[in-house]
Amino acid sequence: MYKFDRLVADLRRDPVDLAQRAAIRLRLAALRSTNRFSRRSVAGSGAVVVNLTSFDHRIDLVFYALETIAAGRVRPRRLILWLDDTAALAHPPAALRRLQRRGLEIRSCPNFGPHKKQYPYALTGPTLPLVAADDDVLYPRGWLAELLEAAARHPRDVTGQRAHTITFDGDRVAPYARWVAARSTAASFRTLCTGVSGIYYPLSLLAALRGEGDAFLRVAPRADDLWVYAVAVRHGIRARQVGERQAEYPAIPGSQRGTLYRQNVTEGGNDEQFAACVGERERERMLRDDPSDSGVLPTVPLVQNVQGPAAAPGGGE
Repeated sequence: MYKFDRLVADLRRDPVDLAQRAAIRLRLAALRSTNRFSRRSVAGSGAVVVNLTSFDHRIDLVFYALETIAAGRVRPRRLILWLDDTAALAHPPAALRRLQRRGLEIRSCPNFGPHKKQYPYALTGPTLPLVAADDDVLYPRGWLAELLEAAARHPRDVTGQRAHTITFDGDRVAPYARWVAARSTAASFRTLCTGVSGIYYPLSLLAALRGEGDAFLRVAPRADDLWVYAVAVRHGIRARQVGERQAEYPAIPGSQRGTLYRQNVTEGGNDEQFAACVGERERERMLRDDPSDSGVLPTVPLVQNVQGPAAAPGGGE
């Protein structure tokens, strides 16, 4: 009786939210069924590799995100889950073992924190571009197809389903909390794509990430999006958003515990890390945002702006 009364109260208070939660529960049930019974390959003809990483309790939930990618209108040539958890690598959860039989690659790498989505693959000397996805999101069927269609029109750019526009106070970068949601599909040095909804990285950026090495461990250990953005700007690579509005996808219930949102956003961690990995030359390039500007900026030490010891790597935006 208590559950029925609570259901009625929820329905009266917010029927739309209740309907959305019910839809997510139904989708999760369908994904569990697919995982248990499907024999369909997770790989397809899309000329791209999709990377994810996971950690801690989310390793038991990541199969939901993987199944939504495998159910896409376009499937990637390879689907890779990078882990540094030795126990999970030795004995993956049953849901991941079933995905392995359908073509999922589970690969080992050092603890690069959220940078596991890009850096280990960049080190392999890839021949296919990369799409980085998150382990706590339910992706729609068309998300990868949309990314690849946009990337085909602009193959030199970073392309994301969700991006921010970096704002300025005069000639200085404004605090992260004052950056705004992107409202344009135009390429810009002021556009920073965020990984939660998926980001396409061209081969030129993967080569740049490989060349820059693991300096991110010192300057941006918790913020892979900021580090990748800084490297892109330094190498003359712009970013753009697929649509005129940010794409927002539902989170997997139970996956949000242990994210870095509080450290990076609420407590200002993103501002500290951004200041550490973006120098004056990059800021000048961002401020001018000259359409004819391209090429690699002169290299300067990346640790000059670091304030205090770096925190331990971890996942999340």
